Amino acid sequence: MRKSFSSSLIGYNKHEVDLYLEDLVNDYEEELRKKKDRIFELAEEMRKLKQQNDELRCKLAQFSDQEKYISRALIEAEQRAQAIIEEGKRTTQIEFENLQSEKEKWRNRFREVRQELLEFEKSIVRIIEKFHDDINFYAAKEIGETILSDQTSSKEDLLHHVSESKCSLIEEMVDIKDKKEKVIA
Repeated sequence: MRKSFSSSLIGYNKHEVDLYLEDLVNDYEEELRKKKDRIFELAEEMRKLKQQNDELRCKLAQFSDQEKYISRALIEAEQRAQAIIEEGKRTTQIEFENLQSEKEKWRNRFREVRQELLEFEKSIVRIIEKFHDDINFYAAKEIGETILSDQTSSKEDLLHHVSESKCSLIEEMVDIKDKKEKVIA
């Protein structure tokens, strides 16, 4: 800023110079005050930014810790899940083997029962044959006694009596066969 002063006897007009210097000082002080206010604002802003920076660093550290914790938790969860899957596979295999063993036991038991039924059938057939032989023997004996004791009986009565004996024998054999089929079923 250039200012020209009027001259006086001794030099420049003192009052004008003083007023100018006073204006300069006021302008300077005003600028200085503005600069100080700006410095104060910048300092306050810097303090807030540092505080915000510290908070963000703290949060970043927390997030890093949380990330590590979550990573460890995920790894542990994956390991546990893998262990559970492996245990499930082992349990399934053991159960499958147990079921196969039980299945084989039942097959063997079925074979044994079937064999016992076949033996039972054979013994029933032998008993039926023995009963059949006994019935034929007793029928023949009865016929012989009837012929000897009663010469007056006709041949038809004799044949009728033998037929009845055979029919009852056949009925007994059918009943035994039905019972055998029920046992097998």
